[in-house]
Amino acid sequence: MNMQLFNDSMPTLLHQKAQELFGACGARLQVTPLSGDGSDRRFFRVGDGRRRAIALWAPRKTVQGIDENDSYFLIGGHLRRRALPVPEFLWAAPEKGLFILEDFGDVHLQRIACGRRAALVPVYRRVIKVLLDLHEHASRGFLGDYCFDTPIYDPPFVIQRELHYFQRAFLKDLLGLDPAGALDLQRDFERLAARAGVSKCLHVIHRDFQSRNLMVHHGRIGLIDFQGMRFGPPAYDLASLLIDPYVKLPEPIQVELMEYYWQGARRFLGISRREFQGSYVAVRLCRNLQILAAYAYLGMARGKPQFLRYIPAAWVRLRTSLVMAGADAYPSLAQSMCDGRVQVLLQKRLGQVLRDNRC
Repeated sequence: MNMQLFNDSMPTLLHQKAQELFGACGARLQVTPLSGDGSDRRFFRVGDGRRRAIALWAPRKTVQGIDENDSYFLIGGHLRRRALPVPEFLWAAPEKGLFILEDFGDVHLQRIACGRRAALVPVYRRVIKVLLDLHEHASRGFLGDYCFDTPIYDPPFVIQRELHYFQRAFLKDLLGLDPAGALDLQRDFERLAARAGVSKCLHVIHRDFQSRNLMVHHGRIGLIDFQGMRFGPPAYDLASLLIDPYVKLPEPIQVELMEYYWQGARRFLGISRREFQGSYVAVRLCRNLQILAAYAYLGMARGKPQFLRYIPAAWVRLRTSLVMAGADAYPSLAQSMCDGRVQVLLQKRLGQVLRDNRC
């Protein structure tokens, strides 16, 4: 690879450390830029032809106090100590936003699942075993100080970071609706946040446990993008996996896998089946709204219209999530989202944006 191209795209220090790691001179070190998803982090595959690793450049957003990079390093180290399948840090300078990590390959669960539609249940049972290990063991020794973005998924966090996010990014910015006027959702949001959030730091959740954050490498499931972990309701991760728009699992398979998770988790969750199911229904709805907000934000504000293609699947899931919650649980939200005019507006707006971006 051309040395000048490398220096233009990555910090020199990261190059130097990769050279030291592989004992390679500049001409022998192989560097391949990798495409990312929704974040502004930059990934590179580095190696010497026999061995390889992942180099990550993630510029810090916070100068004072804990930053996302600090959480990435601290949580990653904690998960490795708990024998959970996350990449090993081969070298790290979180204060500079520079990391060299074990390479978990290029195959996401999304690719495996979409290529094996007739054998989804066995694949997802393996993934749920990883999730069970995470929920049973990650909380031991986990510190709130690891978290750059609050340590607990509590009701205030739910309202601000998921429900109001949905109002702002999806209803207002994508659809052009006035969520503070025509759609008075605050009372429903407060009720939903109270049911979804937790007040006790009992279990640690990933909070983005979906198919593009799960790698399949040498027959093993590996977990990435864990910097947003915090204390929260375990059902949230399960919901994130099952309603993932990247894969679109059929509802009967979702029910089967939810039961499989419950049978494995009942011994350590410390709650009844009824309590677990109630938590799942609430956090599924929250996750559903968060997904719609995230894809709208990435597509509109971040100029990544490819994410808008996943909104229709998430919209269909939202209807199911509202039915699961019950007709009277969140009446304003249900009425608004089931309004045919909103459906027409969504179709029109998505079609316009995708055509304009030729996506």
